[in-house]
Amino acid sequence: MSLSDGALYRPLVWSLATALLGAGALLAVQMISAVVGPFRLAQLGEHDPRGVIALFRDAHQPVGAAVRSPFGHDLVEAGRSVRELTSLRDLDSAKVGGVVLSELRVLRDDEAAGLRNYLAGGGGAVLVGSIGVRGLDGAWLGYEMMRNLLGAEVLVLDEDRARAIVANRRGPIASALAPRQRIGVIQDDVIPGVRVADSELRWEGAQADPDAPAAALRREFGKGRLAWIAVGPEHEVSTAADRVLLRRVLEAALAWSSRTPWVEVLPWPGGASFAGVVEPDASVGVAADARPERVWTREIEAAEQDAGLARLRVSAAARRHGSTEAQLADAIGELGHRRAWVATRSELSTWTRQRAAVDASVRRAGPRRIVVEVSNFGRSAASRVVLRVFLNEPVLRAEVAATELLQSAARVQLRPNAEVLDLFLPPLDPRANAAFSLDYEPAPSQDE
Repeated sequence: MSLSDGALYRPLVWSLATALLGAGALLAVQMISAVVGPFRLAQLGEHDPRGVIALFRDAHQPVGAAVRSPFGHDLVEAGRSVRELTSLRDLDSAKVGGVVLSELRVLRDDEAAGLRNYLAGGGGAVLVGSIGVRGLDGAWLGYEMMRNLLGAEVLVLDEDRARAIVANRRGPIASALAPRQRIGVIQDDVIPGVRVADSELRWEGAQADPDAPAAALRREFGKGRLAWIAVGPEHEVSTAADRVLLRRVLEAALAWSSRTPWVEVLPWPGGASFAGVVEPDASVGVAADARPERVWTREIEAAEQDAGLARLRVSAAARRHGSTEAQLADAIGELGHRRAWVATRSELSTWTRQRAAVDASVRRAGPRRIVVEVSNFGRSAASRVVLRVFLNEPVLRAEVAATELLQSAARVQLRPNAEVLDLFLPPLDPRANAAFSLDYEPAPSQDE
């Protein structure tokens, strides 16, 4: 090849090299995008404070007033970075997504002011138990500080009114429990409740109480979020299983307040809002003036409110004579009208086993991507499983994709600008795992 020929081909070689370099850079960007999801260049390297949680330990607590919390390690296992703080005065929402104050009986005024400033600036906080009820000298101050923080009346409960915490309404905190699930609590010297309507968790006592105090509360505080739960994993509970449940309640409350994702396996197949079953009941009378439909209506209304199970009980005599067939058909029709899952006892038993064998978790994989992982530990396939993902921030749109080749896809259902979405999963094979990437676009904030 002559010199003139080399000069001719040199620009072509450089053009080809430049094209290959550009293609390689584009491929690298696409590979990164596949891992972390859609992003803006300005978000690369951006620190996300939502995964950083602080546990407050006031160095000025009187002797015996502060108890070191054992749940910090649990929060690390949940994928969070945990720090310990000795002052709330300089707490910055740009650096810390949430702070936990657990059974902090003494809270000085300057620390309380720091907490309010942090919340007003967009931070998140979870208060556990009685906060700020004693002075530095140990004297009882009452619940004025808690009342101002929670925006609700605080009650002191005796043992007869505070034997267990019960899931009362579905929501971000109650998602840690099954509908109507109980956590047995052993009485402490001070157990608080709050007077609010439609609480997610409520206290259960020795007597049925339609106005039972709330055991949890959520509220917006300026630009921030404040959650309160009556007792935490530190509290003495009835069983080790109850302590695990309390830890999940704390994690769910922390996810909501710090605007980080949380996931639950919905209680009923296909995302049904509640369930109904017809059961035999030999104790039901068959008097001529009996009105079983009234009892069934109350059951249906109660189950619809707490996403529980409506039990339509029919006496043996009524089944033999068919005296309630018309009313029962109407009640079953009402269940369907309210989008309940109507099941036989056998179907209910099968679903309960299947759901108990399914475990789900969620982790952030990028500024706008989360990965939902689900496992079926059962010996049989699980079908019609729906996951509710609490993104805990308003979302405009979302799409889901399987993370493995040939894996069946899930279907996403979202109400625009809501903070939750539902994932309708494909059938899960026995003892199998699946994962789905969820990309979403946050709704514009009011400040934008």
